[in-house]
Amino acid sequence: MLRDELKGELVLPSDPGYQLAKQLQNTEYDSVTPYGVAYCASPQDVLACVRHARETGIAAHVRGAGHSFNGWSTGTGLVIDLSRMNRAAVDGPNVRIGAGIQSLDALDALKPHGRQIITGTFPTVGQGGFLSGGGLGWQTRKFGVASDHIVSAQVVLADGRTVRASADEHPDLFWALRGGGGGNFGIVTQFELRPVDAPRLTGFETLWSFRDAADVLAAWQSWAVEESEDLGTSLVVLPGIFGPGGEPIVKVWGVHHGASEELERALDALTDRAGVKPVHREVSAPGAYADVMHEALCGSKTVQQCHRTGTHPDAVGHRHPYTRQAYRLTGRAVTRTEAESLLQAWDPGLDDERYLLCIALGGAANRVGRTETAYVHREAQFLTGFQMATRDAAAAAQGPAGLDAWADRCGAALAPLATGSYINFPSSRTQAGWETDHYGENAARLREIKQAYDPDGFFRHGRSIDSGRKRGQQTTKAGR
Repeated sequence: MLRDELKGELVLPSDPGYQLAKQLQNTEYDSVTPYGVAYCASPQDVLACVRHARETGIAAHVRGAGHSFNGWSTGTGLVIDLSRMNRAAVDGPNVRIGAGIQSLDALDALKPHGRQIITGTFPTVGQGGFLSGGGLGWQTRKFGVASDHIVSAQVVLADGRTVRASADEHPDLFWALRGGGGGNFGIVTQFELRPVDAPRLTGFETLWSFRDAADVLAAWQSWAVEESEDLGTSLVVLPGIFGPGGEPIVKVWGVHHGASEELERALDALTDRAGVKPVHREVSAPGAYADVMHEALCGSKTVQQCHRTGTHPDAVGHRHPYTRQAYRLTGRAVTRTEAESLLQAWDPGLDDERYLLCIALGGAANRVGRTETAYVHREAQFLTGFQMATRDAAAAAQGPAGLDAWADRCGAALAPLATGSYINFPSSRTQAGWETDHYGENAARLREIKQAYDPDGFFRHGRSIDSGRKRGQQTTKAGR
């Protein structure tokens, strides 16, 4: 029996902890009922789960922190959960992390050692999926795509082997794991990473009136492209429920890796470009990398409080409601007219919970060739997208068509600007030609590597690489 083989824990539908165990970050997938959830404590546990799934014909779903927008880390089969493989340690010039460690925990564990790694812009994202898909965030411009820092990976394969993938061992698999997306070629249990040299950071936040949104969006994008690579920044347009006085608001925030006076100069330059002053501007005191990132991601919450509600006695981190989204990568700053079109798609007349989000990319990430790793988007300057949510459980259960229609309109507004799509921020809808959109000219090689390492398509989700020979698994709502 699988439970007897695990050092970790197997939670079945009849067990008291099942309702929590099957949760993802998004409440939408609470209705999905896995055969079981295996909390793996070691690579041997992962191997036992793979063997059990193969022998029984049960589908396997690989889960790190459960942040898959489209629910690819759950289903009616066995959820192989890596969240307890969450160690982070220094190993000579490099660091080693368990694939299930979350961003805030990795920062906290490495802080005493003075080592830093690249993380995303949400605290509880699992590093395994983040790295496998590429890894974009506020460090992208300064240090490149996070997956470019992978030195090696330990991987459990579909045939029961455990291998080390590096430049010298299984180099094709190593290439694919750096941007080819999680849950495709095997289950990574540990990464070895080159740390980044970022001992100190300065955080900042500015708020702008929505009436100036088009000017601010266009100015911010051109500013972000032309400013120093020390700048890591995002822009989000928020509805009135989050803005002062019930009015929509534009927020520009992020971190700066250089001197505080340089950040002040850069923010002055943004104001000059926009032609209007922000309604609020705040620059924090310079601090240790881990501390500034923690404050930016978690505010005043402690590490344990910042975790998702229910996962720890002190955890109060929120879960995402039922959402629909449209995200694309774009290769240049928008014009003011294009900014107006994006804002019209966001639709200031709606009362719904929604946002327009842009993360500045480029810089060091674009000095790597398109085919050097599986992450192909080396010309991208921004990740740009829209997301709408409903917290009405009854409406969510019916799958509100209005959210789909809104996301489709937003996707159409993004299409003329798009250079591709980022597998870690997929749109709700699976479009024809999605492999090329996500992987460009690297798609063919990824299919070859999938065929070599997983010819039967054992590792499969709603947008996994096609090996050409898929098992007869049922597709659930989680694979939309």
